Amino acid sequence: MDRLTHPRQELGIYTILRFPAIALSDRRASVTVTRTARWPTGFARILEEPSMQPRKVVRSPIRCSAAELVASRFRQIHLDFHTSELIPDVGSRFDADEFAGRLAEARVNWVTLFAKCHHGLSYYPTKAGTVHPSLTIDLLGEQVEACRRRGIVTPAYISIRVDEHNAKVHPEWVGRLKDGKAWKWAGPLDAGWYNHCLYNPDYIEELGAQAVEVLKWYDVEGIFWDMCYNPDPGCYCPRCFDGMKKAGLDFTSDDDHRTFEYQLTRDYTKKLARIIRGVRRNATIFFNGRMRPGIRGELDVFTHVEIEALPTGGWGYAFFPVHARYGRVLGKPVQGMTARFHKSWADFGGVKTPDQLLYEAGSILAAGAVMNVGDQCHPRGVLDKGAYQVIGTAFRHVEACEPWCAGARPETEIGVMMLPETFGDGPKAAPSGTKGGMLPWVDGAGRMLLELKQQYDLIYPDTPLARYRVVILPDRGVLDAGAKKSLQAFLARGGAVLASYRAAMEGEAFGLPALPVRSAGAFPFKPCYLALGPELGRGLPESHFVFYEECLQTKAAAGAQTFGRLCSTYFNRTYDHFCSHNQTPDDRVTEFPIAALKGRVAYLAPAVFQAYRDHSYSLYKELVARMLAKLLPEPLVKAQAPSAMEISLLRQAKPGRLVAHLVNFQPQRRHVNVEWIEELYPVRDIQLGIRTEQRPKAVYLAPQRKNLPYRMKGAYCEVTVPEVKAHQMVVMED
Repeated sequence: MDRLTHPRQELGIYTILRFPAIALSDRRASVTVTRTARWPTGFARILEEPSMQPRKVVRSPIRCSAAELVASRFRQIHLDFHTSELIPDVGSRFDADEFAGRLAEARVNWVTLFAKCHHGLSYYPTKAGTVHPSLTIDLLGEQVEACRRRGIVTPAYISIRVDEHNAKVHPEWVGRLKDGKAWKWAGPLDAGWYNHCLYNPDYIEELGAQAVEVLKWYDVEGIFWDMCYNPDPGCYCPRCFDGMKKAGLDFTSDDDHRTFEYQLTRDYTKKLARIIRGVRRNATIFFNGRMRPGIRGELDVFTHVEIEALPTGGWGYAFFPVHARYGRVLGKPVQGMTARFHKSWADFGGVKTPDQLLYEAGSILAAGAVMNVGDQCHPRGVLDKGAYQVIGTAFRHVEACEPWCAGARPETEIGVMMLPETFGDGPKAAPSGTKGGMLPWVDGAGRMLLELKQQYDLIYPDTPLARYRVVILPDRGVLDAGAKKSLQAFLARGGAVLASYRAAMEGEAFGLPALPVRSAGAFPFKPCYLALGPELGRGLPESHFVFYEECLQTKAAAGAQTFGRLCSTYFNRTYDHFCSHNQTPDDRVTEFPIAALKGRVAYLAPAVFQAYRDHSYSLYKELVARMLAKLLPEPLVKAQAPSAMEISLLRQAKPGRLVAHLVNFQPQRRHVNVEWIEELYPVRDIQLGIRTEQRPKAVYLAPQRKNLPYRMKGAYCEVTVPEVKAHQMVVMED
């Protein structure tokens, strides 16, 4: 252990993991850290240069909570700076005024700056880590100072799980996969970072020291921790095996691994959060990599919610708008993070078109979130001029929209209940194989409702239901006693429920007595066919439509109305019997209904939500739309618009108005791997009806402030929106 005292400002003693308390008040004490490597030749001299001394901190005048700060900054940048130790000229062309000026010109008012990157190298004169060997200035300090002069907020970034430098100095810190191999992002001979085991007090101590340095030496508003979680089900290194044995857990059990990983994650994130709050009480804190429906049990270490979703980088265009629907019920500000890259992170030279980023801005604002655009600074410290021209186009639009977005809350009337099979707040919450840990039937319901222009949230079984008119139970999951009681009270107050397939089942019987059917077991044919009948099939081609996934055969409860019938095939397609290229043709219409309705409760026998997500067959969406219309004949929004157009309704309590966001989605797939937007063509003369109940005082387009003629038809205020290119707001003043 080396005992180091910083030449300008001494730090308090801190202890992490191995000791019960954290003391940060003694400013005369020095910091005890583990030095991970020798300084490069001549580096000690460089650290004593004036340019490598931390600045005297002048705190910003911002006086608000971390949540209020996040919610007020709609134009954010996440500025990556993962830079190899082999790059010889880091920061050599950095000009503080030019750097901050380019951000300001693009209307940026928040930028996350790098303290330590995935290569394990720091960009300030750290004593707790390793400075990049070619850096000769206090890059972080100069960036913070320059941004502060422009009024730009500057939280700092520290990488956790990925630290290439420490992987080389401490190979024993590298995590292990289930097969015993070192955990790396690529093959052993391929380019890629090593990943650390997080059951490591020495490493967590080092991270805590870096956070204390950054928070005490610089005027940063908080810490963004990245790569914070081990892979499912966990790390398989000897250290973790020993820890599991001491905890009485079986290291051959995936569930026990999840229990262990969950607890160690809770321990280290709480300790790091406590350290941060000990230095700066109202600091912003975010641990990246865990945003999923089951995050609720860990929100005590978050000040806000960040949903990372690069549409062209593997997340897809539906990821953010769907995931934002659970993020915004968590009670914290939501930030939508995309990037300026054509593909994904560190796509140097890849710049999105202005229309692409304008569309993404609209989608983020429509969800009630603030916008964050990812970038990566060139190693020499120069921001890409063209990238910020494109970012500026989007941010100028966002800035113009802010008066109608600040403080706005979503107006929703449908709650899609994520049942316990879908997620968990604790250690057994294994990812489903989809990004974000969201199971496909919930994802499918979210995508479908977006296309149907329905206003919805993704909710939890214990979410209060008073604000909703309909609750959807999609495809699978069980109801606990509390959820049953809540739903029964909801129905008694006049609410409605739509369930599908095996949702709310207990064994082979439904756990919600109000459902209009009784189970008669699994339908034995997959795929099967749907004979829609006159009501479900009205206006559709007269055909028996294929259903690619499972169905449940049911019998109607007394007094229930049924719709359509399931059709069998000659036989399932197997090794022993098959017909033609795909599924066997339909054989006969059975007695089992497709759908049923009794009072305010509807049921669909097919696993319709997962099937829509996996097969994109619009018929399945039409089935849901027709049953939903029986429960919700007057939805908040009615529109004659393309199914791909997103329409979201938000309310600003002050000054009192509804704001409808129309977002024009027009992706183009010209390559097998990238679905992108080159240009957007306006959609014109959209007929829009908003259920306002009373006549608005004024209706106009925003941000243009152009009055729109309107008429009242029953409870609806109806307008014709002349044009939507990327994003258009329609405002209805109370």
